[in-house]
Amino acid sequence: MTDTTNTKTTAATAPKKPRWRFHWNHLFSEIVTTNICTGCSGCIVACPHDVLQYDDKWHPVLMGKAHVEGDDSHCVHGEKACTMCTRACPRFRDWEPEIDTHLFGRPRERTTDTELIGIYQSILLVEATNETIARLGQDGGLASAMLIFCLEKKYIDAALVNYYDKEWKATPGVAWNKEDVLRAAGSRYTYSANTLAYQEAIDTGAEKLALVGMSCQSSVPPAMMRRGARKPGKKFVLNIGLLCSKTFTDDIYENLIEAEYGVKRTEIRKVNIKGKLQLWLEKDVKDGDYLEIPLKECHPFTREGCKTCPDFSAEHADISMGGIGKYNGRTLTIVRTDTAAGILKEMQEEGWIRVWDAVDEDPGAVALMRKLAKKSRKRWPIAADNPHGPEAAAPGVTPQPPPAPAPTNPPS
Repeated sequence: MTDTTNTKTTAATAPKKPRWRFHWNHLFSEIVTTNICTGCSGCIVACPHDVLQYDDKWHPVLMGKAHVEGDDSHCVHGEKACTMCTRACPRFRDWEPEIDTHLFGRPRERTTDTELIGIYQSILLVEATNETIARLGQDGGLASAMLIFCLEKKYIDAALVNYYDKEWKATPGVAWNKEDVLRAAGSRYTYSANTLAYQEAIDTGAEKLALVGMSCQSSVPPAMMRRGARKPGKKFVLNIGLLCSKTFTDDIYENLIEAEYGVKRTEIRKVNIKGKLQLWLEKDVKDGDYLEIPLKECHPFTREGCKTCPDFSAEHADISMGGIGKYNGRTLTIVRTDTAAGILKEMQEEGWIRVWDAVDEDPGAVALMRKLAKKSRKRWPIAADNPHGPEAAAPGVTPQPPPAPAPTNPPS
C-alpha cells in the first residue's frame, strides 16, 4: 500500500496567497488610460462607495470628493486600502488564467488552437420550440428561452438584460418575467453595459441573477468571485455570454444609416450581422423592408473599448451563444459549465428546445467561430502599450508588433 500521509498540503503548510493591494490608481493607469478598458461596468458595480461613473467613452471616472486633490488617478478610498474596483475588473493583470482556474480548475491550453475559444464541454446548435420565442429572439431564441425557463423554475429571480426604445437606444434593465424577456429579445450592436442593472435588481429584492452580456461583461462575475469581491459576485447564478467581435457607437444611425442610406432609427424593426449589417425595416421604407450595409462601412463606428478586446467567444460565461452558420433559426452554442449543461438537459427533456451537435451539423460555423476568435485575440496590446506586459494575460495568440517606422532620411 502506498503511503499517502504527506501527499496533501495542509492549511498550515500551504503558501499564503499574496494580499490583494491594487486599487483605483492601478486600474486608472493600467486599464483606463491605456484603452484596455471595455466599459464592462464591473468596477462601478463593485464599488462600495458609489464614486465611479461612466464618461461618454464608457470609461469609468471618479466623482466629486473621491478625488485626491482633484487628481483623477487617485481615489481617497483607494488610498485607504479599498480594492474592490480592481478585484472586479476582467482585464486587470492575470485576468484570463485566474478566471479560467476559478471556473474550470486550470488555465486553458495555449499550445494549439483547440481552446482559443476558451474551455468548453460541447458545441451545439439549439433552437427554441416555442414559435413566439424563436421569432422574437435572435437566431433561434435560445437566450430568451433559457431565461424564461429559469424564471419559471425559480432558478433565478431576475435577469440583467437591455431594452431599447423607438430610437434604437439600448439601456440596461431588469427582466422579471416572460413578458420582460420577450420585450428585451433581439440584438442591438450598439453598446449596453447590462451589468449596470445590478443595483436596480438588488434594490428590488432579487437574490439570484442571470446576466446576459457581451464577452467582456460575462467575465465580470467570475472575476469578482476569484478575487474576493464576493458580495456582488455571488448574486450571479447564471452567466449567458454573447459571441461578440465588436459593438458600434450610437452615432452609426445618424452618420451612416440615415446619412448614407436614408433610413431613420424609427424605421428599423430588427438588426443582425451575418457578414453584413442587416436591417429589417418598417413596410414601405426604401422600396422594401430589408437593407444590407457592408461591414467595412461600419468599421469607422467601432467603439473604442472593443478595439483591444481579445475575447470573441465569451470564454468565461456558463454558456456562450451567437448567430453564426448556415442556419438562421439556430443558435451556435458553447456549453462551458455543469450549470449550463444541466439547464440545457432539463430544457431538452421538457421540450423547450431542439439540439444538434454543431461539429456534425454545421462544421463551417464552428470553423468560422474559431477563425473569428483567433482574429480577436490578436487585438491584445503588445508590451509597449500594456504596462504589465503581454505575458500577464496573453490570450493565446501573440500580438504582432506595429510596423517599424520609415527612416527619417532614407538612403538615396
